[in-house]
Amino acid sequence: MHRAGLLATALVVETILVACTGHIGGAGSAETAETTAATPGTRSTPSTDGGTTSPDGSTNVDAGPVGPDLGACSGASVEPDASKTISAFFDSLPYSNPTGATKDEYIDTIIKTCQVFGPPASTGFEKKHCWAHLASAMLKESSYDPNAYVIDGYATRDIHGTPANDPTVGLLQIRFSSTVRDYATYGSAEKLACVGCTFPADFASHVDDEQQSTFWAVTGPQANLSLMKSPRCNIALGAWYYYMNATGNGGGSATYASQYCEGKGTAGNLITGLLSHLDGAEGGHGVISNQGGIDALQSNDPGGYDYVTNIKASFDKMLGPISGTHPFFRILPPSPSQYCR
Repeated sequence: MHRAGLLATALVVETILVACTGHIGGAGSAETAETTAATPGTRSTPSTDGGTTSPDGSTNVDAGPVGPDLGACSGASVEPDASKTISAFFDSLPYSNPTGATKDEYIDTIIKTCQVFGPPASTGFEKKHCWAHLASAMLKESSYDPNAYVIDGYATRDIHGTPANDPTVGLLQIRFSSTVRDYATYGSAEKLACVGCTFPADFASHVDDEQQSTFWAVTGPQANLSLMKSPRCNIALGAWYYYMNATGNGGGSATYASQYCEGKGTAGNLITGLLSHLDGAEGGHGVISNQGGIDALQSNDPGGYDYVTNIKASFDKMLGPISGTHPFFRILPPSPSQYCR
């Protein structure tokens, strides 16, 4: 989706913060600017990967419908223990901790988002792991500033002779032409509404438009900036993109949303989801199964190393000691009935 966490000296990145007091920063330092320097994967480019096998050679099986009764999204008001846990996660952070009504909204949104988009508990990836992951990713992506707004080289790419206007936006730095378009085309409106986000009716008339179209890349991003900045929409959409890729982009070549929803996903893990969010499906596919694999990114993908390492560091601080397989390395099988309409 975007290249974040890489301080690129060869690329000038214009960062616009609209009515905000924070910075676009990484988890490592409150003074480090978050940038978006590389071209993301392109959803309109088909992949040849049709595999549905896990890295261990086993056959993937759809985990089946996951999430709550869509008429009964519980949220913080009826899950006080979850609310207290997430509040403590925020309080453990070294800077930019959300407070007051803002904190309350983030907590409620995280709870509901993880109900509908968190990986099935049968994978060993628990709800608290989803809560901590999203809280950590928000710190890395935006330092909890919902108005964070980054214009990178891809945001101004040529669209049929017209410059795009397609920045990454908000708490999880989503992009209109990728995350929003993919969800509008393949995701469940009911599950998004469960979290508190509803798309405008006119999106339906553009679901067949290519990613590199005027609506998705030029006019739509600015017309729908308030939707993308909304914590309810931004957190839910960012989480959907992380976990769809975590459960389907683990193969030797990219699996795009259209292919995933056709049942062609290959099991991955949370690192697959993180790198796919950062670099697009083409740059994030595959499975890194241990700390040695993360360390290897220092030489072949330093931006990816910074991104994964910072989010994992905050995650580990929130959770404390973890026994057994770390949640970032747990294999997550495809679950199209959860992530597709």
